[in-house]
Amino acid sequence: MEPVNAAAAKPQTSWFRKFLRRFVLFALLAIVLYMAVVYLLGAVLVYSKGDRIGYIYKFSNKGYLFKTNEGILKTGFVNIGNTSTPNEEWAFSVADDSVASQITNLDQRIAVKLYYREYYTKIFFRGDTKYFVYKMEKMPTP
Repeated sequence: MEPVNAAAAKPQTSWFRKFLRRFVLFALLAIVLYMAVVYLLGAVLVYSKGDRIGYIYKFSNKGYLFKTNEGILKTGFVNIGNTSTPNEEWAFSVADDSVASQITNLDQRIAVKLYYREYYTKIFFRGDTKYFVYKMEKMPTP
């Protein structure tokens, strides 16, 4: 019996096959890393800034693991007789606890002006929306 050479029993892979495997692995890693960086930059870079005026309709602190402050502002109004009814809702998130406590301590039916920043994307542990309120002002009563 002749001894079997271990190197001869194992099939040789060509240099091109090794290169192709490494190239595909590197390309996939680069694409995943690029997508992660773009997503995170979209959650950090401000797309627009603005303000909205209306009435706070709902405000809550929600989530099991990551608690976020979420609210709804009623902005549009429909006049029916002597009453005006809000008909447009705008969902927002609040990251600052001092602004969240200001909103929580509001009396009902007081018009407020909310200043917000809109981001390209949202991250699940920051809030449910892309709109983050950073300042609130009470509007003067007419």
